[in-house]
Amino acid sequence: MEYWIPDIKYRKYQLAVIKRVLEAFFEQDYENVIIEAPTGFGKSVVNYIIAKNFQSAWYTTPQVVLLEQLRNDTLIEKLGGIAVLKGKDKYICPHTGEPVEVAPCQRFRQLKCKTICQWRLDRYRVTHSPISAISFSMMMKTYRLRDFGRRSLLIVDEADNIEDWGADFGTLRFRLGFKPETIGEVISWARNKLQHVESRIKELRAKQILTPKELAILKTLTEQKEKLELFLDDAQKRPNNWTMKRHGFLIELKILNVGTVLKDRLWWRGNKRLITSAVILDADLFMKYTGLEGKTLFLRVPNIFPVENRKVVFMPITKLRKDMRTPENFWKMVNAIEKIAEEHKKENGIIHCHSYEIAEELSKRLRLKGFKVITHGRKDRDEKFKEFIESKENPKVFISVGFERGIDLKYDLARWQVITKVPFPDQDDPRVYELWVKRNAWNWARYQTIKRLVQACGRIVRAEDDYGVTYILDAGFEHLFRYKKMFPAWFIDAVEQREPITSR
Repeated sequence: MEYWIPDIKYRKYQLAVIKRVLEAFFEQDYENVIIEAPTGFGKSVVNYIIAKNFQSAWYTTPQVVLLEQLRNDTLIEKLGGIAVLKGKDKYICPHTGEPVEVAPCQRFRQLKCKTICQWRLDRYRVTHSPISAISFSMMMKTYRLRDFGRRSLLIVDEADNIEDWGADFGTLRFRLGFKPETIGEVISWARNKLQHVESRIKELRAKQILTPKELAILKTLTEQKEKLELFLDDAQKRPNNWTMKRHGFLIELKILNVGTVLKDRLWWRGNKRLITSAVILDADLFMKYTGLEGKTLFLRVPNIFPVENRKVVFMPITKLRKDMRTPENFWKMVNAIEKIAEEHKKENGIIHCHSYEIAEELSKRLRLKGFKVITHGRKDRDEKFKEFIESKENPKVFISVGFERGIDLKYDLARWQVITKVPFPDQDDPRVYELWVKRNAWNWARYQTIKRLVQACGRIVRAEDDYGVTYILDAGFEHLFRYKKMFPAWFIDAVEQREPITSR
C-alpha cells in the first residue's frame, strides 16, 4: 500500500515508527497505536505525517503550550500546516482590546460584527480543516457539537497525564444547604440544581444586552451545567464510581474510574486512535485506567540520548513524608543540596519539592546558608519561572512545586536537578484516598508515582548534545525501584547509587 511519507531529513527511529504505525492501522486493522518515545524523538512531526495519511484527524493534548508549538512548527507548516483553536480567553477583540469572551459580540445579542476576528477565523479553520488541534479541555467540552464530531484519526499527545486531567474535569465543588450522607442524596440534589441552572442560563441568554457582570455569571453557570451533566450522566448509572468529601456545607465530588468519562467524551472522536507520550510505562495499565478499548499495538522507542549525559544519581538522604518533616531531616536535605551545588558551582539547578511546605522549609534554610534562590507560590508560578529562565544572574536555583512536566530546561538553563521527595499521589485528595487507602490500589499508586518521577527526570536533558544530572535524595526511592519492571529500560540504565551525604 502506498503511503504519504515526505522526503525530509528524519531523526533516528522516526521513519521506522511512521511506517510501522501506518502498517498497523491500514494493513493489520489495529484500532489503537500507543507510542512511548522519550524526549528528543520528535513526536509532533511523526504524529502529523501519520495524520496526513487519513481523511481527517483531531490532534489534542492536555499541554496547551503544545498547541502554540504545533502552530509555529516550521516543518509542519512546510508540510501543509495544522489548524489550531484555543479558548476565547486567549484571543483579543480587535475593537476593544478585551478578551473575546467579554467582547461586545458576546454581550450584545443583536450585534453582527463585520470584522473577522482571529477567534472566529481559527474556529472556522479548525472545523473545516482536515487536521485540527484543540486542547484536551476543549475536546471534553465540545463532544456534543456537530462540527466537533468524529474524525478518521484521533491523536492524543502527552497522553500519560490524561487520567489526571480527566479526574480534574470530573471534580465538582458545590455548597449545599444540607449535609448529604450518600451519593444518592447528591444525585437528587444535582437534578434539581441542574434545572435551576438551565433556567437561569435560558433567562440570561434571552436578554438582548448583558452587562459584564451578567456575562461572568453566564460563564459560571455554563461551567456548572457542564459539571452537573457530567456527574449525572455517570453517577446515575455508576454511583459507586464517585466519592465525596464534605467540608461543612461545601461538598467535593470526584470521579474514580476516569475511563467512563473518557469513553463518552474522548475516545469515540476517532475511528482510529494514536496515543503518544514520553512516559506510558505499561500499555495495559494505561488502557485500564483511561477506558481505552480495542486491538492495540504498543511501540516503545529507545532513548537516543547518551546515558552518560543523563545520569540519575540516587543518594538516600532521608524521607520527607508528612510524619518525618522534622527540622533535623530538613537540614539533612539542605546539607546534601549544598554539596550538590558545590559540584555544579557555575551551573543552574532546579529543586523539585512536591509540596509547598517542603519548598518553604528548604528555601528558608538555603537562604540562611547564603543561597540566592527563586521560589514561587500558588499564584505567581508562571512569573517566577519566567524570572528564573530570563535572569542573567548565574548560577541560580529554582525551588519548585508541580514543575515535574511541561517545562524545557535545555542546555545551560539547568544542568542539575534534585528530587527531594518521590511524588506519590496526595492521600488528602478524596479520589486518591478512596482508590489507594480504602480500595488498596497499590499498583495504581505506584504507576502514577513512577510516571511523575520519570517525567521530572526528563526536564533538564532535552537533546543529544545536552547533558545534566538528576539527584534523587528521597530514601523512599529504594523501595519504589524494586518494581523495576514498571520503569523504562532507558531510565534504569541511567540510575546509579552513591553513598549518602551525612556531614553538616
